[in-house]
Amino acid sequence: MAYTEEQRAIIQRIGELSAQFDLAAAANQAAKAAASRKVSELLGELLTAVARSAELVTLQKRHGDALRELIDTL
Repeated sequence: MAYTEEQRAIIQRIGELSAQFDLAAAANQAAKAAASRKVSELLGELLTAVARSAELVTLQKRHGDALRELIDTL
């Protein structure tokens, strides 16, 4: 099948747009993968912070218990 000049120009433009789309899709995939890794790291850090907070609460309760025990002996 023979294409006209106009059709060849359109085909050329479609090829260029397809190449741009492929590049954009690859960049999008890379960005999603990087964001996923960051979210995983941040979640790990958040879980560590929550565990440390729980440890502080436990220590505060023990401290309060010891203080009350001291006050009771006075």
